[in-house]
Amino acid sequence: MMPQLNHSQFSTATFDAWLSAQILKLSIDALSAGVSTCTACTQSTTGEYVIEYQGETLRYVPEKAYAFLKFVTEAVSDPSITGNTPG
Repeated sequence: MMPQLNHSQFSTATFDAWLSAQILKLSIDALSAGVSTCTACTQSTTGEYVIEYQGETLRYVPEKAYAFLKFVTEAVSDPSITGNTPG
């Protein structure tokens, strides 16, 4: 059985801080894939991350920004994720 967080160990603020830290780390990792992430942009009223990728500007809420950056960084190490296999 997996350990679970009890109510006193979890809070929305704790999750938000963890998510922001993960996005910051992934943003650094994603630079090698040509992705630029404005991590200061979440201070705006919308709370969205602005991501520049392949000439496009994307605006994502934190949860989607995390998923997108995770997808891009994993695709760098495993091109089959995007269907781009060598050969």
